[in-house]
Amino acid sequence: MDVLKLIDDIQQRDREIGAFVAFAKSTSSPIDGQFQAKNAENALQDWTFAVKSNIAVAGLAHTAGIGGYRDRIASEDAFCVARLRAAGAGIIGTVNMEEAALGAVTNNPHFGKTHNPHRHGYTAGGSSGGSAAAVAAGMVRVALGTDTMGSCRIPAAYCGVVGFKPSYGRISMRGVEPLSRRLDHVGILANTVADVREVFAVLDCFDANDAGARRYNAKLATSVKPVRLAVLDDASRAGLDADVRRDYEGALDQIARAGYQLTERAVDQAKLATARRAGLLICEAELSVTLADLLAKDDGGVSANLRKLIAFGAAKSAADISNAHAAIDATAAVLREQLSDVDAVCWPTAPQTAFAFSAPVPANQADFTCLANFTGAPAISLPMPCAPSNMPSGLQLMMASGEDEALLNLAESLATIVESNRRNANNTT
Repeated sequence: MDVLKLIDDIQQRDREIGAFVAFAKSTSSPIDGQFQAKNAENALQDWTFAVKSNIAVAGLAHTAGIGGYRDRIASEDAFCVARLRAAGAGIIGTVNMEEAALGAVTNNPHFGKTHNPHRHGYTAGGSSGGSAAAVAAGMVRVALGTDTMGSCRIPAAYCGVVGFKPSYGRISMRGVEPLSRRLDHVGILANTVADVREVFAVLDCFDANDAGARRYNAKLATSVKPVRLAVLDDASRAGLDADVRRDYEGALDQIARAGYQLTERAVDQAKLATARRAGLLICEAELSVTLADLLAKDDGGVSANLRKLIAFGAAKSAADISNAHAAIDATAAVLREQLSDVDAVCWPTAPQTAFAFSAPVPANQADFTCLANFTGAPAISLPMPCAPSNMPSGLQLMMASGEDEALLNLAESLATIVESNRRNANNTT
């Protein structure tokens, strides 16, 4: 691989998109430490990766999208990045994100906008917008992002790629700038579920030095038809934008024709919206602590908008924060109800497609994605069939915590059905 030529080509292509913020001088580095490897040596040889800038990459600025961290150079790789390098992957560089990972647009006041590769002037989503755009534009094969309430899956849906958030604690967070230690996950974005599966096999490694690490009893999961899926009932679809509803119902029709059993269920979106706001409050309150040193300065290192959000969280009482955690805890019952007598939940990823930077930001972006973060459950977004002139939309699958392998098996099966329908739609339009 001619690394310099490859990076030069990506830099030229990225001028219109703005996905990258820094490029590596080399795609490899010495690997420190010993790992409990589950994968064959060099399983990702010559695969190219982009890494969200809140995940440490040795020798590059570990900014987390914050201007005040522009000169904070990572001395070593995050655990997950080191795992990739050990498997032979090439790290191309770090990519843009929302400031401090708080938001879902990727219009960063310090590092600029990341445009959706499908339509200039439209958001790539966030906070992992740079990760999704880099994959969707074909600049890298895979990207790492982080997902706190949907920050991998929403950009994946908006950009028409696959976005996977594993069960809580399955991918180490060591070396990742935190937004919320309770809700943060490292996620994987790629063009296919097969690629996600290969990368997950490398990153799914217990890290004894990560306080949030969890051990799961991985099982060889097989997809036994007919698989039962919980889907939105008609009333719950009312809040979907017209394009997303059309794509969702078209996908469900194809899935039902393939022999899967669909069970329509109501979703208490008001409860999810309440929990989503509680999650936001927890993030704001935590940032008031983790960014305290920067916030004490008045040098432009933290934008006025982020300061305002953090101040809101910092002003809340201990009782307010406790109530916010209680609202999140209550969502466990929502997931249990949805999974009762079915194998997986099948919802739209986001209620809308990507929108122009000039448009208002929808408040409900993360209403469908936050549930997986609040419960620690695995979730994945798949591109849905849509008209060639329309912006992409996402189909989200969720299973119970620890069922990552089964989820990936199901996702691969459904992606085949959905992709076939997408090709047919494109050929007849």
